[in-house]
Amino acid sequence: MSDGVLAILPPLVCWLIGRGQDAGVLALACGQSLALMWSRRYPLTALGIVVALELALALMKMPVLVAPLIAASRLGAWGRADRRVIGVVSVLVLLLAGLPLTLLSIGDSMRVLAVYSALSLLFVGFWAVGRVDARQRDRIHELQERSRRLEAERTDLVRRAAERERALLARELHDILNHSVTTMVLDAEAGADTGDGMEETLRRVARTGRESLAELRRLLGVLREAPPGHNPLAPPPKLEQLDDLVAASPPGGPRVLLERRGAVRQVDASIELAAYRVVQEALTNVAKHAGAVDVRVLLAYEPVRLTIRVTNSVRGEAGTIGNGAGVGLIGMRERVELLGGSVKVTGDSGTFEVCATLPLRSVS
Repeated sequence: MSDGVLAILPPLVCWLIGRGQDAGVLALACGQSLALMWSRRYPLTALGIVVALELALALMKMPVLVAPLIAASRLGAWGRADRRVIGVVSVLVLLLAGLPLTLLSIGDSMRVLAVYSALSLLFVGFWAVGRVDARQRDRIHELQERSRRLEAERTDLVRRAAERERALLARELHDILNHSVTTMVLDAEAGADTGDGMEETLRRVARTGRESLAELRRLLGVLREAPPGHNPLAPPPKLEQLDDLVAASPPGGPRVLLERRGAVRQVDASIELAAYRVVQEALTNVAKHAGAVDVRVLLAYEPVRLTIRVTNSVRGEAGTIGNGAGVGLIGMRERVELLGGSVKVTGDSGTFEVCATLPLRSVS
């Protein structure tokens, strides 16, 4: 219930019980309303003002009682730990101190004890309701904070995965350039030493140079430290080596069928390397999450693009392989998009598919 609705309850109750004609009573009830409007920000102070005004109403023998109960609830919901205790103890002590005076003035001990007991229970009960509301609010805030923290961690994970993939791609492109330049140097030295076939040697050097310049345009950023065991002189893997990759599948692992369509031809080294890594990562993903299932790897060569589809059956519940948000799939998508391609991951009740499309330019 909003603060405004709670604030109008004292004069409203005063009017409903037939005491609104008395200007003094109505003024005190309106004073309680003003105090309740600040009960969220100053719950203990509001409680003190409301109780003081209620005592004035009691002396006029026209108590309203609703405002102290509302103030107790607001104290339980919004008060600090020490002030909550101070407020409850103070009101209970005040009731206990007023009990002998009331007994002396009225004389009906059973009636007075019953009224004071009911007031105490109501006050503590409304305070407890406020505490329950505060705990629920704190729990909601905790869940919201946890959700924000998890979202931030996921964003950081995606960012770091993308950075790792960029660094790996840059390092592999560096290896391509290193291999191409080494080939050019060897061809030039061989032609200079022998003097034979100079025209063919120069054509090979020019062709290799053009390919190297094309790869150089894709080189991104400054290379980071290579991982242990990395050999920059080793030539990058090619799509023709996918047969060896499929054959190396361990016993009990995925059963892979490799198929090629279209005019199979040599393409830019960076495109070929990216396609190889897509198949490698997809098969690794299947082996890790799906186990011994049937997998179909299709390489479709088209005039301007190369499409790679890795499709496998899914055992058990759908989505056991993932939804495309894993670190490996994030890196795969980052690698392909850096080369102007795209990756789409789909899954239903029976199959899971990774489809990557890369721009294609045949090497002359």
